[in-house]
Amino acid sequence: MAEARRRRARGGAARTREVLLQAAAEVFAERGYDGASVDEIAGAAGVSVGSIYSRFGSKRNLFRQLMTQYMERDLIRVRDGFAAGPEGGLRALDDLVQETATSRRQTLLDAETWASAMRTPALRSLLAEHENGVQSAAAALVRRGRAETGHEFGVPDDELAVLLTSLFHGLCRQHRLDPGSVPPGLYTRTVTALSRGLAEQAAGADRPGH
Repeated sequence: MAEARRRRARGGAARTREVLLQAAAEVFAERGYDGASVDEIAGAAGVSVGSIYSRFGSKRNLFRQLMTQYMERDLIRVRDGFAAGPEGGLRALDDLVQETATSRRQTLLDAETWASAMRTPALRSLLAEHENGVQSAAAALVRRGRAETGHEFGVPDDELAVLLTSLFHGLCRQHRLDPGSVPPGLYTRTVTALSRGLAEQAAGADRPGH
């Protein structure tokens, strides 16, 4: 019976944490990081301010946990896609471009976060930490791609990862401005052409006389 109570308590804590993260996403998206208050987030979640501090410690850490949740959710989808092969992984990334760009909450959250980060050094550092995590995961996928295909790209994995994540962000932004200019599959076609070109260039550089 005691164990059952503990399981219910853990389940309740997990649900409260998820409610808080969802409320934080809404408030950060509408108010921006600087404009969002812990009081407003607590009100949107229907909990006390103390619940936020007891679980996250600060607004900054709440924001960090929110970014981590988004990153982990997206990475799981991409990794699952790559588990079926490179084409499956690229399709998952294409789907993410379309979904991220058409989500009002994600659009506002991205815009407000970037604007606040340019004004606030502490938030800029936090956002850079998040992007470094995304790029590290992308670099791991690049290494996996090299191992599975036997191709060398002639570019360090971490630099190629920066390029691929920047392309993702750029296509999301362009899609938000002009959806028709970013057709489905554009990310896959671009990355495929880029990887082939880099592989051919690297192979040519290794031939005698080059």
